[in-house]
Amino acid sequence: MKTVKKLCAGLIFLVIASGCTSVKRFKSASYQGEDNSLVDMELFGASLDRPGQVEEGKSLWDLSASAQTQMIQILNERYPDNGQFTMALNHEYLLKGAAPVTDYTSANLRMVFTISKQNDYEDIGKGEGCYSPADRIESLKFSLGIPPEANLHFTDWNRYETEYGEIEIAGMSFSRSLELESEVSGEVASGVLKGSVNRSEDQVLKSRYLILNGSLSDHRLEIEEQGTREIDLAGNVVADVSMEFDRFPERITIPLYTTDAEGGVQKVSALKFVDVMVPRMEGAPETVMGLLEMEYLYRHVESGWKTFQEWDDKVAYYKGKVSKEIVLFERHEYTPLLYTIGSDVERKSAVRVRTGGGTEYPLQFMGYAEAVRFLEWLLHPASSVKIGDNELIYGDEKSLKVMPVY
Repeated sequence: MKTVKKLCAGLIFLVIASGCTSVKRFKSASYQGEDNSLVDMELFGASLDRPGQVEEGKSLWDLSASAQTQMIQILNERYPDNGQFTMALNHEYLLKGAAPVTDYTSANLRMVFTISKQNDYEDIGKGEGCYSPADRIESLKFSLGIPPEANLHFTDWNRYETEYGEIEIAGMSFSRSLELESEVSGEVASGVLKGSVNRSEDQVLKSRYLILNGSLSDHRLEIEEQGTREIDLAGNVVADVSMEFDRFPERITIPLYTTDAEGGVQKVSALKFVDVMVPRMEGAPETVMGLLEMEYLYRHVESGWKTFQEWDDKVAYYKGKVSKEIVLFERHEYTPLLYTIGSDVERKSAVRVRTGGGTEYPLQFMGYAEAVRFLEWLLHPASSVKIGDNELIYGDEKSLKVMPVY
């Protein structure tokens, strides 16, 4: 009798134990070592917003048709003389609220990183370590470092908190029953022993995984991603980073114009000066490079890849590394668009301004249109090298032209 009971208990335990779920991560897994050829990474694109520029004034021709009509009527009433009216049509009218930019050292950089894996379809079924359609990048961590000699550092970015995702793996319901029947006979008693085992299981399996995480320091940013079933990490990652360049002061000239009431001719009546901060160009490289480094974990399916479910996969894991130097941007992309008036016939020389105190500054403007306007006045026969307490210093005026400062 005791033997029969033990047998029944053993069968019941076997039934319960055999009711395991098929929702597994894999059939088996092994680590196969390091392979640096399975995944690659590139900087697909980098877009640099140049440090703040002055908003140029708008002329009559930048306005809408109705606004042009109204403006012409106003100018016609204000300037009845044909010469004054024509000149007024070509004036620039500053945008309301426009203010001079005094700091050109901040910039925003948008980078698009592309992660790709090796898709060698011709290797399917040739053995371990080869490509299969079920392979995926399980996790990766990459960083971008900039050299200190680039005269810039990271200040902020668009990744403020860790982002997680949740995936529902399965929803399952099991119901199993088993009836056991055994005949017992002996000298003392005889009969039939019956037993019944019922088991039901309802479960919803979910998994939380890391979508994107990162950290930022002065000269380095790091990003980490984690994949899960049906989520391969091959693709693009966008990072928006704010940067700040080392500073250097430049003096900018702001001419003040007045109009002659009789002839309608504009002249420079005074010069104002404003100090602006620009990126320090001394020692700055022509091309700003970055060091891109990546570590990844590659999940290769050796067998079982013909089915979409993963519980029957025989998995092999590989670690890998990628390290390369990439171009972030060129020097001309982050230098401010400042302009000067000068000559480059023999050697590049700019018009200079000598103040009443004897200090000299190069004649520099915040925009191309402002420099052209001043040059037109400078080449006018009625112009003068003396503007208030300031004196203009330049050579042959025939070779003067507008040139970029950098």
